[in-house]
Amino acid sequence: MIDNHIHTKLCKHAEGELFEYVEKALLKGIYEIAFTDHIPLPDNFDLAHRMQLDEMEKYARWVEEARLAYPEITIRFGIEADYYKGLEEYTASFLSEFEFDLVIMSVHFIRHWPEGNWVFEYNFPERSKEEIYKDYLNTVIEGIKSGLFDVLGHADMIKSAGDTLKLTNPQEVEILLHTLKTHDMSIEINTSGFRKNVEEPYPGFDWISLIKEKSISLTTGSDAHHPDQVGLQFETLYKRLRDEGIDRLVSYEKRNKVEVEL
Repeated sequence: MIDNHIHTKLCKHAEGELFEYVEKALLKGIYEIAFTDHIPLPDNFDLAHRMQLDEMEKYARWVEEARLAYPEITIRFGIEADYYKGLEEYTASFLSEFEFDLVIMSVHFIRHWPEGNWVFEYNFPERSKEEIYKDYLNTVIEGIKSGLFDVLGHADMIKSAGDTLKLTNPQEVEILLHTLKTHDMSIEINTSGFRKNVEEPYPGFDWISLIKEKSISLTTGSDAHHPDQVGLQFETLYKRLRDEGIDRLVSYEKRNKVEVEL
């Protein structure tokens, strides 16, 4: 099993020491993990949920120290990088400064939405869910087209419990997956939804057949913000992947895909 999406307390909304995440992965039989803390953004944007720029050296050192202390597990050095329209040049410059193994793209904020409306909490009573979801998915598609990222993280994170974007917004989902394939990006199945009210992964299991049909490379992540969340519901996830005929995953080393047989 691979957990390619793990945070550290440097993001200010995660708990526990870095070594605790590693040891939890070992206990669960996970043979490879990636730390992917949140990218610092300019002008202290959303500082409550991410590192500051001057903490990057500490973050890189922590990961390297863990690699030396735990040679029995593969530990990757990654980053979760927000796509926010207008920050492409900043993001490209930042990513060029560090030797990351993988870069996860996420969309937490949509630039043309009013301040205070982000994808976890929004209030547009005059708009339908389909319209709101379309805004989000179109922003994700723009981010993929930027060519800055390796993996699309929690692709349908905006969904409400009981919704599936495959049904509410089939055209945008189709374009999103086509664009992923065109830009040779992977998609993660992110199990953090199991600890939220949607009670399913991001994206939902109903996306897997489309992902397989389009031969899009796939990885898995827990989005852990506490050591106990490492590998969350991976037994359920991996059984479903095998049932769907998925026999390969990908990990990343120095931003190159590495295929792994299930």
